[in-house]
Amino acid sequence: MTENKKIRVLIVDDSAFMRTAIERMINSDPSLEIIGSAANGREAVEKVARLRPDVVTMDVEMPIMDGLQALKEIMRLCPTPVLMVSSLTKEGAKVTLDAFDLGAVDYVPKPGSTLSATILTLKDDLLQKIHAAAGCQPKAVKLDFAGARRGPKKPLASTDEIISRAIFIGASTGGPPAVQKILSMIDPALPAPIVVAQHMPKAFTAAFASRMNLLCGIRVKEACDGEPLQNSIAYICPGDHQTRVSRSIDGRCCFAITPNSIEQDRFAPCINTLFFSAAKEFAHKSIGVILTGMGEDGVRGMKNIKLMGGLTIAQDRSSSVVYGMPRAALEQEAAVRILNLEEIAREIELSLK
Repeated sequence: MTENKKIRVLIVDDSAFMRTAIERMINSDPSLEIIGSAANGREAVEKVARLRPDVVTMDVEMPIMDGLQALKEIMRLCPTPVLMVSSLTKEGAKVTLDAFDLGAVDYVPKPGSTLSATILTLKDDLLQKIHAAAGCQPKAVKLDFAGARRGPKKPLASTDEIISRAIFIGASTGGPPAVQKILSMIDPALPAPIVVAQHMPKAFTAAFASRMNLLCGIRVKEACDGEPLQNSIAYICPGDHQTRVSRSIDGRCCFAITPNSIEQDRFAPCINTLFFSAAKEFAHKSIGVILTGMGEDGVRGMKNIKLMGGLTIAQDRSSSVVYGMPRAALEQEAAVRILNLEEIAREIELSLK
């Protein structure tokens, strides 16, 4: 968006109360402009085509046409950046992950029962994500996982194997489809573990790990505190917690996971936190990857991996939904390679041969 042009927002929600609440939050930012609202998906599709907003906030459960169907139609007829307004529940996580596949840029949490307190917390998140979404070029990104590489998945069991190499991936806005793409292309027998820090709350990371395990060839699970890392497994860092890797005296590498309520970091999981531990424990045998997302989380940690001799990769601009984190990695000379998603998957496998 240009500096003087306001970001034009369409609000979609069947609740008049929620429309008013979101409107008040958006109106607090002078660089944003509400151009209309819709109470159901069908009305939303019509208004997107007619009003051409820069960003849409989209509720999920609505009469006549729900949010997912409306999103699908918007992406087909008039691709527009859409933020889903999702509940932080198991079902809300599933719907949001479906929305990412259909082309949604990001989500904002729907206020729960303690509405007045939660709305205040929601405001900053909403405004920040609207600004990030306004610069996106959205498209439906549903992947054909029937073509995912297949093979026998690594069994989950306690193991004493010594892990010498590991891949660490950090992602934020637009990250779930990007992570899906990479994991679907990875050899199920990859001779190293993959650890993914995706900015998501706990309910979402558990659902994300389960979804990836069903759809991808490599085994995927949510990481657990004290769990030893194993080759040929991709781990999703749990939301609302900070995840590190730590090597014991006998050489085994395990997860050290602590609640963010103790650490009080802005992001949970924090990519920098994971990458710092990766540099310490794996040094030149670590690979750090930064994918799409706004801000700079992960850049300082990636610099440490690079300083220790590890390979560092940033996603390229054309395949990123939001080029903030990869651009920061490039500008701060933290990334050695700039690659698209398919190239990242190939580079990971080649570096381990």
